[in-house]
Order: sequence, then C-alpha cells, then structure tokens
Amino acid sequence: MEINDTLLSNNSGLAPVDQQSESAIASAASDFNTFLKLLTAQLRNQDPTSPLDSTQFVEQLASFSAVEQQIETNKRLESLAENLAVSGLEGATQWVGKQIEAVSSAARFQGETLNFVIPESNLGDSTEIRISDASGKVVYSEETDNQRRQFSWSGKNNDGDTVPNGDYVISVNRMTEGEVVDVSSALSLSKVLEARLDGSAVKLVLSNGGLINPGEITAVLDSVTQDAADEAS
Repeated sequence: MEINDTLLSNNSGLAPVDQQSESAIASAASDFNTFLKLLTAQLRNQDPTSPLDSTQFVEQLASFSAVEQQIETNKRLESLAENLAVSGLEGATQWVGKQIEAVSSAARFQGETLNFVIPESNLGDSTEIRISDASGKVVYSEETDNQRRQFSWSGKNNDGDTVPNGDYVISVNRMTEGEVVDVSSALSLSKVLEARLDGSAVKLVLSNGGLINPGEITAVLDSVTQDAADEAS
C-alpha cells in the first residue's frame, strides 16, 4: 500500500491570502487529516518482510508538515489583513464630518447645488466642462479658460431646465482649436458623511454621493470657506 502523492501535489501551491476562502483552508486541513489516516493505515498493514522505506516516510511527512505550516501561516495572514482593514477604517473616521477637496468626478444631484474645483492645466488653449447623466448623455457644458477655478452646478441643463435627480459625471476637457486633447477629473468640494469597508478597502462616502479612497483627498477645507462657497452658488 502506497500513499498517493496527489494529496501533496494538490496542496503544494496555496493561493495568496486575499484569494483564499475559509472553505479552501478547511479543504486543505481535511486533506492533511486524510493523509494521517492513510499513513496510519499504511503502517498497520505494511508487509513485515518489506517495511515502509523510512526515507520515503520522512519525505512524505516533511512535505505535508510544510503544507500544514503554510495553512497556518495563511490563516495568520488572513487575520492580519482583517485587523489592518479594521485599523484603516478606524483611521479613516478622522475624515467624517470634514469638508474636503477630492479627486472625484461622480456626483449625485438631489436638488442642491454641487460644487467642484477645475484644476489649472497647461494642456490645450481652453477648457470645456461637461456634465453627463448615467447614460452618458451630456446635459450641460460650459467653456472657460485653463486657470484653476471653482465651478458650481445648480442642476440645470443648457436649456435652463432642472435635470432629474440622479447620478452625474463631470469631466474636464482640455481643448485646442475645438478638439479635445485631454480629459481629466474635477475636484469635488464636499463633506465626508461616512467611512466604510468595501471588501478590504476603506471608502469614504461624500455628501454629493461620491465614493472615494482616502488617498484621493487633496485638501481639507475650512467649513466657513465651504459655507461661503455654497452661499455664492
């Protein structure tokens, strides 16, 4: 009776911790228990005149011992990743309630003016601001220069009608002789309402409906400054 090396080969390469599920770990652990049962049965039923080769025994045991250690290591890494995610979430709570400037072109119009900053650029000779609805249709556009400026959108289209509530995207198009030479994101001016875990990533929920990574924040604003901007719009 000889132990099938398939058990070893099936577990020689464990997936990275971020791709591993609890069921996969349980399966590997089950294989290890199966190995021990087979090994015990082999020792009990071996031919006394032709006993198990001790070298083979040591190699098989060492191989599966390494697999067991890898399983335990992956469990610890998984636990560490979870702890780091929670730690990151706790750190992100410092942004809640803050008025911020962040790279975010997505916004949700709910009847209130949305405020953005158009970054300065040396690309092209003019800038066209475009706002599109969820279907990609441009509902509003406006031309301006390439200087940094604040842009407020009241929710009206180019005909002066108020658009329906919903999700919109603002794009900053740098133009040369009427041709688009670069498209970039605007900077949203908004308040952080919530910090949440999205899988293992920390996300911040903005008052304008945007969802960003903390690393996309470019400035923290004085609430008085933001209030003045809201009044001006």
